[in-house]
Amino acid sequence: MNRHANAGRFRLGWILIVIAALNGAFWTVFRWHYENTLTGAQITVDYDDTRTMADAYQIRHAKFLALLKERGVSSIGLYSLSLNGFRDNGRIAITPREEAERLYPKLAWNGSSDAKAIPAAYRYLVTATRENQDLLLNQLLPRLRSQGQSVVPPQVVELDEGSAGVLLPRSAQLFGDAMMGFDPAQLKAAKSAGLVVTARVSNSLNLNLQRVRQLLDDAENTGARVVIFSEDEVVGYDSLVKQVAAEMQDRKLLFGNIEFTKQRGWQDFAKLTAGNLVRVHSVGGDEAAKARVELLVDRYARAIKERDIRVAYIRLVRQFKGKAADENNQAKSALQQNLDFVQAVSDELVAPIPSLPFLRPAMETRGAQAFGDYPLNILQDQFGNRGAKIVRYLSAFLSGLGAVGATLLLLNLFFDLSRRAQKTLLFSGVLLAAVLSVSAGMGAKLLALQIGITFSAIGVLWGGLPQLWDASRKRGETGRPADETSPLRAFAKGTAILVKTSLLTFIGPLLIIALLNNWKFFSGTDKYLLPKATQLFPLLLVGLAFAGEVFPHRVAQEGAEAARKRARDRFLSVLNRPFTVRIALTLVALFFAGTIWIARTGNDSGMEISAFELKFRAGLEQFFITRPRTKEIFAGMPAMIFAVYFATRRKWLLALGAAVVATIGQADLLNTFCHIHTPFFYSLLRSIHGVWLGALIGGVALAIYVFLERRIAGRFQPQTLPPMESTPEIGRTFEEENSDENGHVDSEIGTVFVPQSGESLRR
Repeated sequence: MNRHANAGRFRLGWILIVIAALNGAFWTVFRWHYENTLTGAQITVDYDDTRTMADAYQIRHAKFLALLKERGVSSIGLYSLSLNGFRDNGRIAITPREEAERLYPKLAWNGSSDAKAIPAAYRYLVTATRENQDLLLNQLLPRLRSQGQSVVPPQVVELDEGSAGVLLPRSAQLFGDAMMGFDPAQLKAAKSAGLVVTARVSNSLNLNLQRVRQLLDDAENTGARVVIFSEDEVVGYDSLVKQVAAEMQDRKLLFGNIEFTKQRGWQDFAKLTAGNLVRVHSVGGDEAAKARVELLVDRYARAIKERDIRVAYIRLVRQFKGKAADENNQAKSALQQNLDFVQAVSDELVAPIPSLPFLRPAMETRGAQAFGDYPLNILQDQFGNRGAKIVRYLSAFLSGLGAVGATLLLLNLFFDLSRRAQKTLLFSGVLLAAVLSVSAGMGAKLLALQIGITFSAIGVLWGGLPQLWDASRKRGETGRPADETSPLRAFAKGTAILVKTSLLTFIGPLLIIALLNNWKFFSGTDKYLLPKATQLFPLLLVGLAFAGEVFPHRVAQEGAEAARKRARDRFLSVLNRPFTVRIALTLVALFFAGTIWIARTGNDSGMEISAFELKFRAGLEQFFITRPRTKEIFAGMPAMIFAVYFATRRKWLLALGAAVVATIGQADLLNTFCHIHTPFFYSLLRSIHGVWLGALIGGVALAIYVFLERRIAGRFQPQTLPPMESTPEIGRTFEEENSDENGHVDSEIGTVFVPQSGESLRR
């Protein structure tokens, strides 16, 4: 390939990337504006928790609810109860037959002259006080009939004037599993306190469509907008999931999707909601008992602000025992500590962002806002239903061109492609992007994956480090000494390269945002595909490129074949070296470090985080609004400063290692934006903090490294001895002692030929 063709080999890739970047920038601003409209979140407490706490501390329940509302609580979770639940609430009594025969002897237990005997299959009598007769007969009886056994149906018996009971057979399912609706007394208490109901319903046995409708009608009649499924299954799991989702949409009920849940069927259910869902965050009793209140407050507030959570379902802490003290140094009860806990969550939630409210407005404690069918629900207002789908498709396709461009850049970097091959690849890539863009799910995820794999490597390879590396190499080839760059100059150069590299890497997130600009990714219903691949593959690409100096500017001058040959020769030279214990230990260390690094990538990595690190993270979040990622500020970003320093000093092995670690920082920066459920503002702010703070830490670390290096080198520097004074006996030099009469010394080290004897003397 001629030099002119080489010079323009990357032009087409960059043209496609620029087109995609402009499209991505538009949709990033579009998304940012949309996210800033989702400011409504609700603080919800559990009814059973409030009832238990009020009883334990002898305060009227209505007063306790009023105190909670004053502190920001806007909703209360009520459960659809079983028959046993109504009994436990004191609304009904369930009496075994033997006891009922003693209490109500006038009933025809064994038959009478005018009545048949009550069949022996009826083992329980359900009764209610006079004020609860309507509940028993109007709410519970129809449900008992619809869910009871047809061979032994519920039987109403008259007990005395104005009261009646219901006879039931022995049935664990009917008493403990079948849903009987919500307790009217609890509903009255919630409405009197001005709290919105959050309905909690369970997946009962033998559920059918008729019972589903009754269950959801009960939830709708409470005035609830959010429905959270209880226990370990979604309602309808698994054969009625579609029907339940459709019935909830008809009633405009929002599915409460619990974060980090292991509830069976939640993901399939969420996909059927068309965006009519909200994310819920809660901390279970056992976990809350082990955590400090400050961490719990921060956890709830961060979940809502930084992860699109819209319901903070707060479980009151039972473990408070009055140890905390108030301003008068008086011990506070667990009741008061829980009130302070809720108040702290509310205050932290609505606190505006210092100096940046125009970029991200403060949250409000009110009803939870659903995502809706974003972005189609917004685009339909402007373009209609069909036009909205076309606009969404075009946004994905234009971003897909960035994936094609990035692939062409890297292929042209490592291979000398002919014009025909480039045209073929271009046509194939554009066609593939067009096909994949039809799917807002898997198609968009595949394009986003390709972008995630390539752009952090592109940022490093086109960000300026290769040019500096190559300039230092050429100085050595011309015999000039290594550049004695000071730590301050290395910091300045490294920071400039780091900023340029990060800006190039940031193009990738712009494209990913446009591709995954959908409510499913915001809600966690769908996620970025293979996020760990965005960390691993760039390391391989950058490591290979720097090891063989396969740099864009050099490839543009000499072609890819020379670069590949150079990389191959160096790789073979490494393989030809003896395998030592030192190399083995180094490989083992790298293996374990890489395993930990990959394992800790992502929100749900599975690796336990130490208490110290949790406190450290909380401190960073308090100071920086949102904390920068640890791998960026302590490894990836500082490594760029070291890579510049080592490259200018021609310490190539250290420079290569630093360049690879610097790639981790760029991959982590890109990976930050792959968590689509995090609002763009926080991802952007986190990345900005990562760059400047990482550069600063890198500069300080480099100064310390250089100081220690000089001290250690100075300590082991060989001392220069003063010249010895000559004496007639021993003052002759080695050459004088061992040369011939003409002053010639043999070139072999340690061997001198003496002409008088012709014998060699070995010193």
